[in-house]
Amino acid sequence: MPSKKKAKKASEPKTQEELDEEELRETEAKMREVLDLMTKHKNRDEVDAKLEGARISSQEHTGNRQPIYHVSSSHHVPTTMHTKTRLDLAELLKLRIALGQYARNLDDTLERLSEKYVDVLERILSRSRY
Repeated sequence: MPSKKKAKKASEPKTQEELDEEELRETEAKMREVLDLMTKHKNRDEVDAKLEGARISSQEHTGNRQPIYHVSSSHHVPTTMHTKTRLDLAELLKLRIALGQYARNLDDTLERLSEKYVDVLERILSRSRY
């Protein structure tokens, strides 16, 4: 059962400090994701082409029980061609979804996020006692 203090806090509106801290965390997370995508040289056109190929491959290997290794970021897992093509397709789908959250040119997104990030940090600093 939540304490009265927690229940009271949940019903109270958030302070500007709390809102800024929340916005700062969200902006940092988005910036990390965009920087990660940029570091890996990912773009929509390339991923869309790979995605189409992965869909075709997945359909072609439906039911194919040929043993094969699926290579993930840190493991080589023995599986079947059917499963491997599904896992490959899933990874590309996740990547395309991530790219779709941002502008086609990731640098445009990073520029906007960095401006927002600096604005929030400036607000936090202006309230600082030191």
